[in-house]
Amino acid sequence: MKANSYLQVDLPALRANILQIQKEIGPGARLIPVLKGNAYGLGAVRLAKMLGAMEGIDTFAVSHVAEGLTLRSAGVREKILVMSLPLDFQLEEAVRHELTVTLGSFRQFPLLRELAAKRGAPIPVALKLDTGLHRIGFTPGELGRLCDELKTAKTALTVTDTFSHFAENGEEEDDAQAACFRDCIRTLQEAGIEPGICHVSSSASLETGRDYLFDAVRVGRRLFLDNPAAPTGKIREAVSFRAYLADVRERHAGETLAYGGKLTLGADTRVGVLSIGYGDGLDPALARAQAPVLVNGQRAKLLACCMDQSFVDLGEIPCEPGDEATLFGHDRNGVLLPAQEVLGLIGCEGCDQTVRLTDRVERVYLEE
Repeated sequence: MKANSYLQVDLPALRANILQIQKEIGPGARLIPVLKGNAYGLGAVRLAKMLGAMEGIDTFAVSHVAEGLTLRSAGVREKILVMSLPLDFQLEEAVRHELTVTLGSFRQFPLLRELAAKRGAPIPVALKLDTGLHRIGFTPGELGRLCDELKTAKTALTVTDTFSHFAENGEEEDDAQAACFRDCIRTLQEAGIEPGICHVSSSASLETGRDYLFDAVRVGRRLFLDNPAAPTGKIREAVSFRAYLADVRERHAGETLAYGGKLTLGADTRVGVLSIGYGDGLDPALARAQAPVLVNGQRAKLLACCMDQSFVDLGEIPCEPGDEATLFGHDRNGVLLPAQEVLGLIGCEGCDQTVRLTDRVERVYLEE
């Protein structure tokens, strides 16, 4: 270990979570792990190689073309779905490396037809439908034109997937979007367009228990963290974020901490300096919320956050410089500080924090 902090990824817990999710969705639907944002900061290449060896995993989803190319260059051969619209200049390389690109704009058709002609083979695409999120994709009102374009391009394009994404505005809205998605699929089929694998569910919608499965579900956060609002207890916490106490000092009431004297101590206490700051991806809002931190199995609290170091109120906790501090997850003795509890203090889902962690934070993998 050379870094000032590390994110430990519990691979056995991840495997157990995959098996649990597969059990919940049953054999009729596929599980598509979402590895965007470097697998939410956990390490996309390492997770892809581990998950690709598991039964039933044959597709990964990413957001950017560059993420798919990183997986390909690391030897990942499974299907890779790029969920965002590719930029025009990225299309040729995406096709060359057999990424499944999202088709969600009419301006893509001439570009893709030209590439298919150069390639001498159809290009696999995933149709993105806009059922209510209003981000990217074809709206229900555009399906007539879409079907015409697809028929014209039938020798150039192969539709492998049709997908959408919930706006997550509540169950009533989700139901309306799912119904819209079903109607859109039916319209495609009636026009003679085979929609391929259909999917709309992500971690949050899967946890509702409602009938949104279709042919597959896309799961990211739930691979390693339970539901932040209503934990099911069935998903194991698979990440632990740890740093070290660089120094411990007695501080007195009235003394200030951090640049600009952001915080004034109200009482005498022992203050530790943590070996991590916002330059490592730690959200300063956690310090403003005085989030808990585990030190030798006991809860201290964050006080202030600088770029490279942070302050923690240790009180009477027995500790010394060099001791580990756990920002969330399990400490070395198995004491748990739930990520969803800590990050819920700042309205964060857990994966929102792990995805921000920079490469200064070492990734460490716990094997069997």
